[in-house]
Amino acid sequence: MPTSTWSTMRQDILRPLGLVTSATTTTALTTNKVVVDTKLTDRFPVDDYFNNQWFVHITSGNDSGKIRRITDYAQSTGTLTHLGANWTGGDSPSFELTPFDPTEVQNLYNEAREMVYPDISMIRDIETIVTGNRQFTYTVPSTMRKIDRVYLGNRRNADSGDNLLLNGDFEEWDADQLTPGSQNNWTLAGSGATFNKEAQTSNPENYMVLSGNNSGRFAVASATTTLLQTFTPASSSYTTVATEGQEVNLSAWVYCNTASKVKLYIGAAVGSFHGGTGWELMKASATLDHDATTAVVGLSIAASNVAAYIDEIWMTIGQSEMTDVPYNELRNWEHVPPAAGASDGGVLRFQELLPDKYRIRIVGRDILSSTSAESDTVEVDGDLLHPLYDKVRQLIALRMAAANPTSTWSEMARQYEESYMMAVRGDLIRVKAPPVAVPRMVF
Repeated sequence: MPTSTWSTMRQDILRPLGLVTSATTTTALTTNKVVVDTKLTDRFPVDDYFNNQWFVHITSGNDSGKIRRITDYAQSTGTLTHLGANWTGGDSPSFELTPFDPTEVQNLYNEAREMVYPDISMIRDIETIVTGNRQFTYTVPSTMRKIDRVYLGNRRNADSGDNLLLNGDFEEWDADQLTPGSQNNWTLAGSGATFNKEAQTSNPENYMVLSGNNSGRFAVASATTTLLQTFTPASSSYTTVATEGQEVNLSAWVYCNTASKVKLYIGAAVGSFHGGTGWELMKASATLDHDATTAVVGLSIAASNVAAYIDEIWMTIGQSEMTDVPYNELRNWEHVPPAAGASDGGVLRFQELLPDKYRIRIVGRDILSSTSAESDTVEVDGDLLHPLYDKVRQLIALRMAAANPTSTWSEMARQYEESYMMAVRGDLIRVKAPPVAVPRMVF
């Protein structure tokens, strides 16, 4: 999804409020309490212009991220004297001058992101939930605050023709247990780890087997466990495709009830962690080196007492998006929000049973991410940024008006609020949610 970095957002927010940027200091920072930029002498020809109300924010170099309040400005030399600790010094960094503490601006953004929800929010598209036997309710991931639409689709199988991995459905077993070493096209590593065959049953069906007759169950001991396969196009066992400089896409159905333990693996790159919500479709992507003749892929499990299963894993090379099976929209559902303090996103409840072992896709919204560092990203860009900026500016103006009742800050706060409201009342931003429950769904 489109994102914007906090450093860029902060500058855009503050620019109409007086932000002053400088490419570099004209004198290298030293271990004292001054910043010198001779370019300020022409831009601000009055002594003491920045005194006591302004802040200097170093944005590069050895002192990057440090903020100091200015106590004196000498126009003749462009020298800024400040409170606080000395600089580390030793370089000529870029810096910003602002009449607001950048840390406080960040805090106000973190307030504003909740105030603008749901008019301005991140769009979530989650397809990790698998339907269970005689199951009416499903736990919603914590990253989904409001559900707009729900879909049902079949799962993609690892035995599809474009899968470049061997035994990606784990149907082939020479023995019921794989100990560290190579067997059935896979290599298991990790002290004390085992990889066991999990067989399908009937009456009831084994929920740990998504398709076919078998899946794989991990027993993880005291060391990190990996299950890897080396794709070598030159081998007669594989389809011959180019690997050098190619994009590799890996997908796998993995079951785990503990978050942040399982992740996919492509060479030196890894994907995001499993969320700990049962069966999840995990994905990872990486670009191989320009001279790479092989690709090592699989999954890694952190050392701990955790249960994990895998049934389907597949890899493609040279395509960003894999061909997927179509979804059908469901209607007869309701979303029960989470209780206060809960770690999940509530419950998705259906009024009828869904087919077993199908994939549920949820499309909805969540609050924009908070920020704590300059490099943090927020899931918004384009036209949505402008009303978000106006909301933050409104909060800044209100804060300033409280400290200066006779100033024009109150009027500025009103203007920014009006600008924000005009934007969110338009069709550009507002997303209308469908009815929660409608007549019976049809499969």
